[in-house]
Amino acid sequence: MPKEVKCVVEECVYNQNKLCKAEAIEVRSSGDMSVSTSDGTACETFKSQEIEQLQ
Repeated sequence: MPKEVKCVVEECVYNQNKLCKAEAIEVRSSGDMSVSTSDGTACETFKSQEIEQLQ
């Protein structure tokens, strides 16, 4: 299991210096459930910094 998960999504609350600091991550297929490249996946753990600041 990797000790570090890289993240370049600057808008995510879990991104700290390009590393994901979430306790766990969930990755799902995005779209038609047929995945052949990373483009067909999505991080379900993502939380927007902007939305978190409004709450």
